[in-house]
Amino acid sequence: MTEVTNRAPDNRRRRSVLYLALAGVVAWSAWLAVNEPASDADTDLVGVSGSATRASRPAVLAQAVVDATKPQETASRLALARANLFPEQTWFVAPPPPPPPPYEPPPAPQAPALPFSYMGRWQEAGQTTYYLARGALPVSVRAGQVLDGVWRLEPVTGGLLNFTYLPLDQTRSLRTGD
Repeated sequence: MTEVTNRAPDNRRRRSVLYLALAGVVAWSAWLAVNEPASDADTDLVGVSGSATRASRPAVLAQAVVDATKPQETASRLALARANLFPEQTWFVAPPPPPPPPYEPPPAPQAPALPFSYMGRWQEAGQTTYYLARGALPVSVRAGQVLDGVWRLEPVTGGLLNFTYLPLDQTRSLRTGD
C-alpha cells in the first residue's frame, strides 16, 4: 500500500509539469499571433527613415498602401491565390515504343498459276497434240511450243504436262488424268 500512496505525489508532479508546458506553448502562440503582421499588405509597406517628421509619416504610409494595392499587382496575387496547389499527378510512365520489325527482303517473284485446264490428247503419226482450255477457249499445243508468249510446254513425262514460265524460268505442272 505504500507504493500506491507514493505514486500519487509523482502523478501530481507530472500533471503540473505538463500543464505548465501547455500554458507556455499557449502563451508563446498568443505572443506570435499578436506580433505577426495581419496581412501581406503590411509586409509591402515601405519603411520610413528616422529623419522624417511625424507629420509626414501617415501620408507616406497611405501612399505605400495605395501603391501596394495597384490593380495589376492585385490581379497577379489573385492568380497566384487561384493556382492549383495540388494538381493531378500520376506515376504512370508510358512504355517505350516497340522496336521496328527487322528488315525482311521482299519474297522472290513467283510464276502465276497455270491458266489452262486439261481436256484431252490426240496422237497421230508419232506426234501427240494436247488439247487444253483457257477459260472457255480451246487451245491445242505440242511439246516445245510456246503459248501466250510466256508458257512453253516441255517434253511430257508420265501423266504430267510441265510448263515453263519463261520470264522467271519456273516450272508449273498440269495433271493429264491418264
